[in-house]
This record gives sequence, structure tokens and C-alpha cells, in this order.
Amino acid sequence: MAAKEGQYLTFYLKQQYYAVPIESVREINQVLDITPVPQAPEYVVGVINLRGKVIPVVDLRMRLNMPSQDHSKETCIIVVDGPDGAQVGVIVDSVSDVVHLGQEQIEPSPRVGDSSQNGYIMGVGKQDNRVLILVDIQKTVSVNDLPGLTEDPSGSSIPQAA
Repeated sequence: MAAKEGQYLTFYLKQQYYAVPIESVREINQVLDITPVPQAPEYVVGVINLRGKVIPVVDLRMRLNMPSQDHSKETCIIVVDGPDGAQVGVIVDSVSDVVHLGQEQIEPSPRVGDSSQNGYIMGVGKQDNRVLILVDIQKTVSVNDLPGLTEDPSGSSIPQAA
């Protein structure tokens, strides 16, 4: 998916700015108690109970092949809508702000390194003196791309033992 003009939530991972389309974001929370799920992929750190709804949580650093790090007081869980309507939490180092990017501020995703990892990047935004990596959050947190997770009839993503 190519990045489009619009509002983006910016956040940090490994001292670099990243951004996701604001329409994908449901809420931002501090890190809650995360219950580990046996046999889940390493980047699926577990599930949280968010007002009675079980939501899988992905460490976005690990999903993007970066080393995980200990949580700090700035660490957040961004709850996003996946492409199938299921909500998924993504752990980020910290949330920055919401910015508007015009089409002239968006470049196509560069093709460098392992092209399978580039699939999670939908473009690069330029805002003031910052470069924003625009994450295709829909693809990154797709339940179909998260082995071991299936959707129950209520719309919650439920971890399944492999």
C-alpha cells in the first residue's frame, strides 16, 4: 500500500521517527500487564485485557527485526485496527505527536536490504527536518501474518496453541 496525504501518529523506535495513519489508531495506553502466550512467535509478547476485550500485543521493534528493549515510563501500547477489523496492540518506545503530511512530503518506500521487510514500509515522510518511516500497520499487524492467532466470532483475536 502506498502512503497517502493525511494525518499520521508519530512515534519512536530505536531513536528513529516512525508514523502510522491516524485513522488506524484506536487508542494509546501505557504498558499494561501483558500475559504471555505459549508458543506464540517471539514478536507476539502476549495479550492484554482492555476493558474486557482480549487484544494480542506485538513488540513492533521485534516485528521490524530490531532488538527488543526494556520498557520505560515512555513506552506505550498503540491499539490499532488490523485489516480484518481485529484490534492489535503494538509496543513502541514512545509516542511523539500527530502531523499532517501532504503528498509532496511523501516519497515511495526505498528498496534496500531484505525486500520482505520493506513490505512493512509504505513510504517515507519529510516533515521539517525529520524523516518519518511510514509503517503499513495494516500489513504489520494482520492476524493472517501473526501465526498462532485466530479471530473469534466477537472480533477479538485469540491466541491459539500451535
